[in-house]
Amino acid sequence: MTLERAPFRAQRRIDDSITVDEFHMERQQQERFRSRIEKRLQQLEAQLEGSVEDARAISPDPGIGRLSRLDSMQMQQMALDARNRQKFEIQRLKDALGRIDKGIYGTCQICRKDIGHERLEYQPDAVACISCAGGKR
Repeated sequence: MTLERAPFRAQRRIDDSITVDEFHMERQQQERFRSRIEKRLQQLEAQLEGSVEDARAISPDPGIGRLSRLDSMQMQQMALDARNRQKFEIQRLKDALGRIDKGIYGTCQICRKDIGHERLEYQPDAVACISCAGGKR
């Protein structure tokens, strides 16, 4: 039987108006998540750079048929949507890094309780616990 260290809880003032419970996660765990988040950021930024050409506007070339042009426009729109999703994920990951820096990473922003470790493993940019994300609180 192994004994786990009891989580530490302390009040921490983020700014003049908000006081939150400091997250229980140890600094070593936060740094492990930081490295995962930074790795994912690098992957997304590389994908974003690689998709610039696919998202460019389709020129009105009379040499291609109408169906080919429509197909090209649809492919362009799909590339633009993918880029928007990547940009959104990049912003969420950067926000997660900011929460690590503030020491509040892994704390639900709705109920101020811990976000489950399993949830953070699956979605490291999560801002709410499962209960709050599902609207059960």
